[in-house]
Amino acid sequence: MDDELVHEIISPPRGNVPVLPAAVLRWQPEDFQVEEIPAYLPDGTGQHLFLWIQKRNVSASDLISRLARELKVSARDIGVAGQKDRRAVTRQFVSVPRICSSHIAVLDDPTIQILSISAHGNKLRTGHLVGNRFTIVLRGEDGTALTEKDADAVSERLRLLKTNGFPNYFGPQRFGHDGNSISDGIELLTSGKPPKSWKRQQRRYLSRLSASAVQSAVFNLCLAQRVRQNAVSSVAFGDVACRRGGVKPFAYGPDSQVDVQDLIPMGPMPGDKMVQTYGAVHATEQQVAKRLGLTAADFSRNTRLTPGTRRKYLQFPQNVSAKARSDGNLQLGFDLAAGTFATTLLAEICEVLS
Repeated sequence: MDDELVHEIISPPRGNVPVLPAAVLRWQPEDFQVEEIPAYLPDGTGQHLFLWIQKRNVSASDLISRLARELKVSARDIGVAGQKDRRAVTRQFVSVPRICSSHIAVLDDPTIQILSISAHGNKLRTGHLVGNRFTIVLRGEDGTALTEKDADAVSERLRLLKTNGFPNYFGPQRFGHDGNSISDGIELLTSGKPPKSWKRQQRRYLSRLSASAVQSAVFNLCLAQRVRQNAVSSVAFGDVACRRGGVKPFAYGPDSQVDVQDLIPMGPMPGDKMVQTYGAVHATEQQVAKRLGLTAADFSRNTRLTPGTRRKYLQFPQNVSAKARSDGNLQLGFDLAAGTFATTLLAEICEVLS
């Protein structure tokens, strides 16, 4: 895979010209705070314990491995609704079997705090969340102060994104260092064999990660093309779309009864369960997969890893805010739907995030 293609996937075109120059993100973990918005709350009974956890500068995988070690339980028995950033302060639910209760009180890890505990009847599963609430501090490069004028410009941009949406790209962290996860995933899907560089004990995890990275690469490339054509918010015959407030995809055609103004186009996460586009839209999606050396058959052969779905091309932040702080930095606040990347939204605000 050539460098130009990797760059297009990892650094796709923005939907808007940024309103700020370069800014520093995550100078310290407290500058990037994330709080999970759960789909439901534990009801107080059952054989699982829901731990409301705060972690600081801990990756999602490290959180699971540390809890498994400290609570004397298999990592497979631990449930999370979504993956949270490493260099950040994040709060989220984690479920563990109730038999772990005696070990919770002696959990000794300064980077992981258990803020509350409640019982529930089921294990927490991926996707059991509405979204995430972000509080982010942006700092000027080289100590440059960010002003009230900057805060006003960011506030206006956030309000625009809340109304019109922003391109729902997968962030660069999805693709590994220099896009290595994409290359590994292409090798896995086309040959049916894991790359030789993978350790045996990592194969299950890396298979899911890399296959998902390939699907995400197809999505980003298709979305980038729509952004360049200024067609990211318009729905045409042949598209797959969903209602603005919904998630169920359907093929949009001459017989569709829904007002196009109420619809959001959806891009491909290839696999057999994905609702198919048709006509010119379908041809474009096939051409994008071909650029990666892939066909529909490569995804069909790997149904367990790539079942297929659709993802909205646009997302809309909620509860947006921006204010200048007395220390010369900006504090931003916004809520995003599950699976949406805060760094993708920030790219619509800042020219460069270092």
